[in-house]
Amino acid sequence: MPTPPDISIEVFGKTDVGLIREHNEDNFLVADVTGSVRASDGRPPFTFKLGDKGALLLVCDGMGGAAAGEVAAQMAADAIYESLTTAEALPRDGFARLLRRAVQRANERIFIQSRDNQSERGMGTTCTAAGLVDDTLVVAQIGDSRCYILRDGKLAQVTKDQSLAWQLIEAGAMTPDEAKAFEHANIILQALGVQESVEVVLSQVSLRKGDVALLCSDGLHGPVTDEEILSVLVTEPDLDKAGEALIQKALDRDGPDNITVTLARFDGEALKSPAAEDVVGFVGYDPGNDPVPEPMMGGVGAVDESSIGHETVEERLPTGLLGAEDDVPTKTDATDTAGVRARREPPAPGQRRVPSLLAWFMVALVAAAAGGIFVMKCARDQATRSDGRVTLP
Repeated sequence: MPTPPDISIEVFGKTDVGLIREHNEDNFLVADVTGSVRASDGRPPFTFKLGDKGALLLVCDGMGGAAAGEVAAQMAADAIYESLTTAEALPRDGFARLLRRAVQRANERIFIQSRDNQSERGMGTTCTAAGLVDDTLVVAQIGDSRCYILRDGKLAQVTKDQSLAWQLIEAGAMTPDEAKAFEHANIILQALGVQESVEVVLSQVSLRKGDVALLCSDGLHGPVTDEEILSVLVTEPDLDKAGEALIQKALDRDGPDNITVTLARFDGEALKSPAAEDVVGFVGYDPGNDPVPEPMMGGVGAVDESSIGHETVEERLPTGLLGAEDDVPTKTDATDTAGVRARREPPAPGQRRVPSLLAWFMVALVAAAAGGIFVMKCARDQATRSDGRVTLP
C-alpha cells in the first residue's frame, strides 16, 4: 500500500432530538479509521492526518417505532466502522468495494435482528457514508440522508435521494420546491434492514483544498433550504459553530424531526486548489467486483475469503422465509404492529415508508406516467410558439 497523501481532515458531528419527537433515532460517526479514533457524540472538532486505512463520516436516520429505529441506526454505524477498521489498507477501488460490502453487511445484521426480535420487527435506517483514502471522497448511499460539498462559495448535493419525490423530480413531474409539499414525500425506496439485500449507490468527489463535506439527515435538509445551508457554511468557518447554527436553523422551523449534522474540512499539499472549471455534483462510481480468489487445493472450489466469519442471510433464514414478509416500516412511536397499520392507514406527518417490491413497480409506473403527462403538458402549453418546437426541461 503506498504512503497516504498529505491530507489533513477536521471533523465535527452532532445530533439533536428536535422539538417534536420524544427520542432520537438518528446516529452519526466521524472517524480516523487508521488511528481507531471515533466520535459519535458532541465532542469538539478534531483534526487528524489521513492514514492508510482512511477516514469515515456517516449519518443514519432510523425508523421503525419505539426504540427500534435507534437500534437500527446504531447497528449500522457500528457494523460499517468495524468492517473498515478490521480490514487491511486498500487503494481507492478496493476501499470503495470494502465500503459497499460494509453497508451490505450492516443491512444483513439489521435484517436478521429485526426478524429474530419481535420488539424490533420492521426496523430500518437510512445510511449515507463518506470514506477517504486518497484525494477522492467515496460516498455510499441508502435512503434520503444527504452529502453536500461546499467549494469556493458554492454548495452542491453529491448524492441522490432514494425517494419517490426525487424520482418524480428527475422525471420532470415536479420541481424541488413542489416536492417539499408533496403528499408522499415521506416515501423512501431503500433502507437498511428492511429487505434481505440492498443496492448500494456509490458516487465520488475529487476533493480540492478547503472543501467542506456536509452529511445530514432530512431533519436538516427538509425544513432548511440549500440556500440557507450555504449561507451558514459560507459565513461561519468554524465547524463547531457552523454545525450548531445549522441545527438551530432546523429548530427555528419547529424541529419536526431529529436533526443530525457531520462536517469535514479537507486541506493539505496533496489537494489541488479550486479552479473555475470545477463542476461538483453527483458522479457515479463503479469500482468493479471483488477479485475471485484462486480455487483451493484438492479441487474443492473457490472460497470468497471476505465472507469467512460472516454468515449470509440465506444461510441463516429458514427455507421458504425469504420474501415472505413485506412489512412497511415507518418512523413512528408505534408498537410492533406498526408495519401492519402502515399498509392500512395513511402516514402521520414526518413518517417515512419503504415500499415492498410491488410498490417499487408501482412507483416506476407512477413516475413514467407522470413524466408522460408532463411532456404532453409542455407540448400543449407551447403549441402556439411560432417556430412550432417544444423545449423540454
